[in-house]
Amino acid sequence: MQLQATENGVARFLISLAMLASTSASAAAQIRTGVISGVVKDNLGHPVPNVEVTALKATKPLRTDSAGAFVTERLPAGQIELSFRRIPFEPVVLLMHNLPDDTTDVDVTLTVVAQRLSAVVIQADPQRFRILEAFESRRKQGIGNFITRAQIEDRHPLVLSDMLRRVPGALVITDQTGRVSLRFSRVGRNGCAPLFYVDGIQATGFAIDDMPAGDVEGIELYGGPSGLPPEFNRVSNTGSCGTVLIWTRIPGNSRRKP
Repeated sequence: MQLQATENGVARFLISLAMLASTSASAAAQIRTGVISGVVKDNLGHPVPNVEVTALKATKPLRTDSAGAFVTERLPAGQIELSFRRIPFEPVVLLMHNLPDDTTDVDVTLTVVAQRLSAVVIQADPQRFRILEAFESRRKQGIGNFITRAQIEDRHPLVLSDMLRRVPGALVITDQTGRVSLRFSRVGRNGCAPLFYVDGIQATGFAIDDMPAGDVEGIELYGGPSGLPPEFNRVSNTGSCGTVLIWTRIPGNSRRKP
């Protein structure tokens, strides 16, 4: 009788496990998903490419194509938070309802943080041209690595990091979130990030693809302090992990020099 009671207890335990597994499978089957697609435009109605689109529940961010369009991976149905980010536009966060077993369409409008007209006036200042003359002078000396506007136009990269994959000693790394970062081999501490300067001003928390390729006039890459212009080498440890100087586009300037 004691053995029989034990066997009955085991049987009830196995039945409970089976019921639990069945309930879990049923719950998993009830998780429904949907897809969100859309087009991102500026406030003039022009498509905006290379916008970083991030969904809170997605495995990695994505970017809009040349027509400003995007399509997310399959996401759980219900409330979804989408963020849209690209320099020089104001970031946008949308809270929307993702329909199950369907595609939800959305149109997004981004607003430029600074007026374009002001940027044109600033970039047309003679000082800007003197800066790029210094860029060309350093490029001819052959110290460091350089990327010109003409090279960018020849390759038509989707993101700026595509231009760095052929630069000797430059390592383009993608982390688990899909964010791209740059490292230089054989310099500094293992895995340390280089310093970034945009038009001579240090940019903190900057990732190389934060700057659209179409907005760049030239790039200088220095794997260490050697050859780094003195104005960017003010302290002893500056440039130990590498330095990247990004010069933004002069409007109307196309294919200056190869």
